Parts: sequence; C-alpha cells; structure tokens
Amino acid sequence: MLQKSRSYSEVYNDLDGEVVNLFRVVRDCGRDLLDVLRMTPFSRDEFNLSYNTSVDPIEQARRTVIRSFMGFASGLQSHQRTGFRSCSNRSGTTPARDWVNYPDALEGIIERLQGVVIENRDALDVISQHDTPDTLHYIDPPYVLNTRFKGQSTRIYAEEMMDQDHENLCQAIQGLQGAVVVSGYDNEIYNDLLTGWHKYYRKAFADGAKARMEVLWTNRMKPNLQTAIAL
Repeated sequence: MLQKSRSYSEVYNDLDGEVVNLFRVVRDCGRDLLDVLRMTPFSRDEFNLSYNTSVDPIEQARRTVIRSFMGFASGLQSHQRTGFRSCSNRSGTTPARDWVNYPDALEGIIERLQGVVIENRDALDVISQHDTPDTLHYIDPPYVLNTRFKGQSTRIYAEEMMDQDHENLCQAIQGLQGAVVVSGYDNEIYNDLLTGWHKYYRKAFADGAKARMEVLWTNRMKPNLQTAIAL
C-alpha cells in the first residue's frame, strides 16, 4: 500500500493487533510518535524494554518500531526475541546512525495513511465486505508451512495459518468480483485450488537477505497485474 498511488477508498487489514496499533498511531497521532522516537537513543536497554507491553497506544507503537528496527530480522512477525543490532564497524553507516534519520523517514508514511481504513478482523470477512467489480484485493498471507526455510516450518508469525486455513482462503477468493492478487512461495495448495489463475514470478528477499522466487497468483491478466505488484 505504501508504494502505490492513493486510491479513492483503501482498507488495510491485519490480525496482529500490535501491527494494527502501530498503523493507527501513525495515522492518527503520527507527530506525537515522531517526537518520542526522536528522543529515543539507540540503546540495548530500550530494545529489551520494547518486548514489554504498554497500555498506552503511542508508547506501544514506539516499542514496536524499536523492536523492528533495532533487532535482527525484526522478530516483529512472531514477537520472538532477537539480538540487538550493536554493529559499529559496518562500512558506510551503522544501525545507530541510521536510527538518527529514521523518524524523518516516517513523515511520508504518516501522510500516506491519512484516509485509510485500518481493520483488525478476519480477512475473509473484510474481503467479502469490500468486494466489488472495481475492487483490487492484495492478499499477503503467512507463507505455507512447507515452503519456509529449514527450521522455520513451525510458528514464526503472531497469527499463523495452517494448511486448512490456506485452503479456505483459496476457496473463498475464487468467487470474488474484484481483481485478486495473492503472494507467497510456490506450493501445491494454491496451484491445485487456483486452477485457471495466472501465475507470475518475482524475486524477493527472505530472512538474511537471501534471494527467493515469490509467486503472484492472480485472476486477471498481466496488464492489470502491474498495478497490483506495486502494492
């Protein structure tokens, strides 16, 4: 969404309440979040504190950003603890130097989220509610378990999907009126259930910046897909 042009009506949905809180705070209280981030040092103590939950939405959003930026591979999706990025000898820049400029980079995100509906509901309910012939649904579910890197075949997301959940998703989206784009790694579930759909490949970077081929399944031809890829 952040990389595409603004549309007349836009909806973002995520079952992870922490991510949704961050987006809502960025949208509604973005300046306050920027202020507290600018006063936050690049600190191991701050990083460790970020794993504790705060009842204040802005403080919780600050901790979410800290954990995502200061930790290796962020750990944000799974809420699992990762190491602190204390590297001081990287060529060009360091994580601590990058942190100085990070709040300013959020300015564009704050502006972009103005007017976006942010949901925290079951994806199938949201998709069904907003489906029209003019709707573009971009669906980015957790990767199918057996497509993940070795050692990641278990839970790595705060909100996981089992094979049956992926099957239910495939069955639900086949009857939609709008354009649909689903991203993931190549797998038998989507290939078998989305027969007749168009399939495209693009290079993506997984954990540790390892290149992998990601698949886009779509019920539209390639010309319409170009808009979807930009999401």
